[in-house]
Amino acid sequence: MVTLHVKDRTKQSGTRADTRAGTLDVEEAPSRGFWLRPYALFKRTPAKIAQDDVLDQLGSESGSEAKAGGKPPWLLITFLLMVLLPAFVCFVYFIAIASDQYTAEARFAVRSLSDSGLGEKVDTGLMNMQAAPQDAYVVTSFIHSAEILRRLKGEIDYRAIFTDPNADYLSRFDPKGSEEDFLKYWDQHVTAYIDGPSGIVTLTVRTFRPEDSVKLANAILQQSEKLVNEITLRARDDLLASFRSEVSRTKANYLDALNDFNGFQQKSGLLSPEVQAKQAGKLLTGLVAQKLELETRLFVLKESDGSESPRYKQMQRAKESLDSQIEDMQAQLVGSGNNSLANVIAGFSKLETNRQVSEKLYEAARRNYDLAFAAVSRKALYLTVFVPPALPQDALYPKRIVSPFLILLGLFVFWATLCLIWASVEDHML
Repeated sequence: MVTLHVKDRTKQSGTRADTRAGTLDVEEAPSRGFWLRPYALFKRTPAKIAQDDVLDQLGSESGSEAKAGGKPPWLLITFLLMVLLPAFVCFVYFIAIASDQYTAEARFAVRSLSDSGLGEKVDTGLMNMQAAPQDAYVVTSFIHSAEILRRLKGEIDYRAIFTDPNADYLSRFDPKGSEEDFLKYWDQHVTAYIDGPSGIVTLTVRTFRPEDSVKLANAILQQSEKLVNEITLRARDDLLASFRSEVSRTKANYLDALNDFNGFQQKSGLLSPEVQAKQAGKLLTGLVAQKLELETRLFVLKESDGSESPRYKQMQRAKESLDSQIEDMQAQLVGSGNNSLANVIAGFSKLETNRQVSEKLYEAARRNYDLAFAAVSRKALYLTVFVPPALPQDALYPKRIVSPFLILLGLFVFWATLCLIWASVEDHML
């Protein structure tokens, strides 16, 4: 313990006043936080001022100890270790070690045909292309997924591109890395983003050789176009599935009705029972007319020659023959047998009606299918590449000046933040 006299601060005429009665016991200030004292002097109360005088006196007494090789300058040491040294290492890496990376860029849009709501009878020449932003998001998500890696595996050796032994160790991908690790690496070197208002997708591919960047970008565009076509075909199949099944069902019903109708015609031996019935009706009418005429002549002959005359008997036999023909014709037309024209016409009409109804339903199903197919075709998706990837001439990455500067700035901010935090802690400890 050190005993110090606290001097009266009320008299400040240029010389210190007499000491007041009493003493102040103060522990000797530890030297571990003394180098951060400038950061702790923000708020100085009267009690704080008294403590500062005590610390100043302790500092003057221990100054000789610091000059003699006591506490090292931690502020400078931490600045060198946490800021300058890492920044120097990063500067050396980006300037002398980091491999060049070439970027190939392509721009495309996902479009769909639109008839501008002009209806089903719109002329195809009036159709235009409209952006499909939702499907563009599907394509960008596909580019950053493991599915595109699975599809590219059979077309291009993308792992060999990013594990090039000529590239520096920190930039290239570890050949022993898993697919999940490679997907993260892929997202860093292959990017696709959408311009919100226009829906244009910008694809950038960054590799260690210009030709690899162009080759990989073209492969990604091909797989993206295949995906868009698959989406269109899948939507078309899903929408047309019900119409296609309806067409198949009505077609089968129509064929069954047609077969039944043809079989009935072959069985009855009549192509058109209605025509046959008309002809039979005309024949029956003629026979009845002949019978009436013959009966009239028989009546006259009976009155003149009598019923025993040979001519009368001959005409009587002719009348009986007409009666037999009329009975047979009536039985053929309206008899109770299955072979009567009335029954044949009834069965024929039933089958003909069924055939016509089935045919109309089949035609309606075909028409609905054609309309649905036309509607789906108008909504088909297309991937339009209007800026194909070009062979890069200069390496845009790494940023050999900007990157080290940003790292230096970040390290300095981090170090300064730690210093302020430690100064605040020291201030509460005093």
